[in-house]
Order: sequence, then C-alpha cells, then structure tokens
Amino acid sequence: MILLKRFLMVVGALSLLVALGVIYFMGFSKDKPHVLNEYPNAHWRGGADGGQFVEITKSERPYYFVQIRNDDGSLWDEGWLKFGDENSEPFTADNVLFFEGEGVIYLQQQKVLSADKAKAK
Repeated sequence: MILLKRFLMVVGALSLLVALGVIYFMGFSKDKPHVLNEYPNAHWRGGADGGQFVEITKSERPYYFVQIRNDDGSLWDEGWLKFGDENSEPFTADNVLFFEGEGVIYLQQQKVLSADKAKAK
C-alpha cells in the first residue's frame, strides 16, 4: 500500500512538472499588427474576425479624403468626408469605428463618403 502511495505521489509530481514546463514554453505573445507595406499610412480598423485599412490621403480642414482598403491592400472605397470645422481637432484614422460599405463610415456618428468634396457632409 505504501508503494502505491509513493508511486502516485511521484506520478503526480511529474505531471505537475510537465504541466508547468508546457505552460512556460507556450507562446502568449500579442498578435502581429496589421500593416500594408505599399500604404504605410493606412491604419487597421477591426478585430480578429475582420476589418479594413483606413488612410487619410488629403486633408483640407474640415474636408478629408479617405481611402478604405481591404486586408490585401486593394481599394474598397474612397471619398471626401467633412469632419468638424476649420478650428476643430483634425480627423485621424483613430476616429473611425468601422466601415460598413456603400460609402457608410462610422465615427461617433454615421457619415457617408462622397465622391464630390462640395457634397461631403
């Protein structure tokens, strides 16, 4: 009986050491950031299940020309966006929550991209 207890204690201790070793060598690193080499100013907006790149290519306060790119770098949509006024904070990709498609871009409120700067809202 005592031999069985000692055997079980040794097996338990070895199992604990193996488990600790596996946990130690597992990689708990962060995900690599999404980057487009061809468009270094494009910022990833999205999560693990999908998203898109947002790049502000022209800035004429309060109008901004925004390009939305797929994760492979292909152009999804583009257009002008009016954000604030001439004295407000500048528009950045961090202001974008997500892009829904068909020109609809979500900031703190819904905005629509326009091909014509004069029609941007």
